[in-house]
Amino acid sequence: MTEIDLLDALAEESKEALKGFRLRSAKENLIPINIYTQNLPVKEEKGDEKQYPYVCVCFDEEEIANREDPMKLSIFFVIGVFDPTNDKQGFRDVLQIANTVYQHFFRKGIIADAFRPDYPFKILLQKDDTYPYFFGGIESKWELPVIGEEEKYI
Repeated sequence: MTEIDLLDALAEESKEALKGFRLRSAKENLIPINIYTQNLPVKEEKGDEKQYPYVCVCFDEEEIANREDPMKLSIFFVIGVFDPTNDKQGFRDVLQIANTVYQHFFRKGIIADAFRPDYPFKILLQKDDTYPYFFGGIESKWELPVIGEEEKYI
C-alpha cells in the first residue's frame, strides 16, 4: 500500500460519508459534494464555480521513525463551499462536511484494509473573509505498517 492508495481510499470513503449530502450550487441547484485528490480541476472559464462544493484529499508528508513503528502519513482535506447568501453562514456547511467526514473515518476504523486513523485530527476554518467562498479543512494522521526486511536465511 502506498500514499496514492491512501489518497484514493480516503476519496472513496469521503464520497461514502457524504453520500446524500447536497448543497446549493452557484446556479441554485442542489448538488452532491465533489471529491478530488491532490488538486482541483482546472477552471474552464472565468467565474466557473462547477468545482464547488468540494473536498480535496491531499498528501502532505510521511515519516518512518524507526523499524518498529508504523509509517505515519499526514493527509489534509481542503473543503470549499460557495454560498452567496448575505448572512455569510457558509462556514456552517464547511464544518458540517468536516465533521461528517472525520466521524466516518473513526467509526470505520481501518480504511482499505491497511490505513488506521491516528491522532491528532484537527478541523480548521479559514480566517480571512473570502465571501461568497468559504474554506476549511481537516489535518489528519494515518498509520500504515512498514514493510519489513526479507528473511534471507530461512
